[in-house]
Amino acid sequence: MEHRKSRKKSRKKSRKIRYRLPVLMGVLFAAAMVARPGVSASAAKATPTPKPTPAPERKVATLTAVYTGKTELVGHAIDLKKLTVMGLYTDGSYEKITGYALSEYVITKAGSNEIKVSYDGVSTSIVIEGKKLSGIYAYYKQGELTVGEQLKKSEIMVWATYSDGSGEEITDYALPNNVVKEVGANTFVVSYEGKNTTFTVMGKKVKLPKEIYAYYTGPSLIVGSAPKRSDFNVTVVYNDNTIESISDFEVSPSVVQKEGENKFLISKGELTTEAKLTGIAKTIESITAEYTGFPLVIGTTVNKDDIRVVATYNDNSKDTVKSFTLSSPVVYQIGDNVITVFCDKATATIKVRGVEGEIVDFNKAVEATLKDGAASLDIRIAMNEKADRNMVTVRKLSQALVKKAMQRIVNTDRFLAVDISFDDPELALFLPMTVRVSVPEGYQKEDFAVFYTTNRKTIMAQMNGSFQKDGTYEFKMFQPGTYIIADCSKKIYVEEIILDKEEVSLAVGKSYSIRPVIHPFEATNQELSYTSSRPQIATVSEDGLVTAHSVGSTVITVEAQDGSGKTEYVLLRVTKK
Repeated sequence: MEHRKSRKKSRKKSRKIRYRLPVLMGVLFAAAMVARPGVSASAAKATPTPKPTPAPERKVATLTAVYTGKTELVGHAIDLKKLTVMGLYTDGSYEKITGYALSEYVITKAGSNEIKVSYDGVSTSIVIEGKKLSGIYAYYKQGELTVGEQLKKSEIMVWATYSDGSGEEITDYALPNNVVKEVGANTFVVSYEGKNTTFTVMGKKVKLPKEIYAYYTGPSLIVGSAPKRSDFNVTVVYNDNTIESISDFEVSPSVVQKEGENKFLISKGELTTEAKLTGIAKTIESITAEYTGFPLVIGTTVNKDDIRVVATYNDNSKDTVKSFTLSSPVVYQIGDNVITVFCDKATATIKVRGVEGEIVDFNKAVEATLKDGAASLDIRIAMNEKADRNMVTVRKLSQALVKKAMQRIVNTDRFLAVDISFDDPELALFLPMTVRVSVPEGYQKEDFAVFYTTNRKTIMAQMNGSFQKDGTYEFKMFQPGTYIIADCSKKIYVEEIILDKEEVSLAVGKSYSIRPVIHPFEATNQELSYTSSRPQIATVSEDGLVTAHSVGSTVITVEAQDGSGKTEYVLLRVTKK
């Protein structure tokens, strides 16, 4: 109130001065003009030009100060970043003050510290709570450390307590020594704000390998083979008398060098020891033999290339061998000829079917005509006059049964599969038999071939034959089974599948038809398959019709079926109805 009254009085006084000033100035001016020589009294009576009124002076009327910090440690400086001083000026404005002065810049006592804030003759005060450090204590979180190892600061806990009952973890402490120097108890001194405390860390010797031992626990090995690391038992004794089995050792040499005793050097750092193992020669323990050729006419020599011999060695490895001998290389009787195969000290037997010399007579031939769509195939099998042709069955097979076998050897979709079987096993005595087949309409002679398969999964052989004057293709049949008559013209693979949409949204219950375009357009096999990654979300039919069942997402895969591996994908999102 006194401040407002003083301001009112100063304003009244300034108004009186403003009113009196022009009159006084006029009197002084007139007197000056009269006093000047050569100036008339009338001129002295002229009215003077008034001067502008000066603005009132702007000053700080009051100060306000706020300290946002917490309790400060006695002897520490006040954090001026946490002190905000605002000034209210005589013109009513309010702004932040920076050039203020404090009565104290350091906390001097525990409890309340009243600090005077002054600026431009105006002052206010703040109260900052002070606290004293009561004590500190520390400990190390880890256990033992090796002599020479440094303490980790993250493992040191230092706690300070204060006069106000508070406490906190501190990190700006002093630790003159942080290295473990001796075996046993090592005492470390921690200092903070004039207080000291200690903690102890146990030191242990540097662990160094002193001796190494090794022995081999595996079997005898073939010369040239490498021993397994896991078959070496390697133990290290350290200078603290601890023992440890290790796996990070070096072995030299890497393979067995000779028959009999072999010494291997086992090394770890600068330590080396020996381990012994026995080397043995690689020998054949047993063999298996299989005859893969056709029945032979009596008196014919068996071709060794038609015999597959697999040897099992004393290290349990297996390998195909070519160095073997036969007890009798010539087929000498009709029916099964048992031939012994010799390889080193091992033996095995094979059976080779012996047959009479073939009599080619198409007057007594088994004849059949097979059709597959527009393709027609005539088959004639010449029979020995002693054989019963009624015991021979010829039938057409579905392409699907032999499709995979064909795809493995030839790139074509133009083929017919024929199955020839003997109802009487004795007919095998009349093999081989001569077969003639017609060339189906549309097949090219230059690409014509006949293949034989026993399991319909792999092709055993391509039959050697020739075209006859009547245009038929003649070949020898050495075994009953499945024969494939094929046009091996080059097959054009699918290079790209183009989809009209790559992402589709459907409501539950709705359908969408995928419309793929195959490139090139003349691809031989344009069959596609459709699958859904999550059938519970949506299913897809064989012709690409997608039906949504429940909310979610699924991927529809469109894949070419010509073996090209070309695929495309549709991301389907199913929403609520």
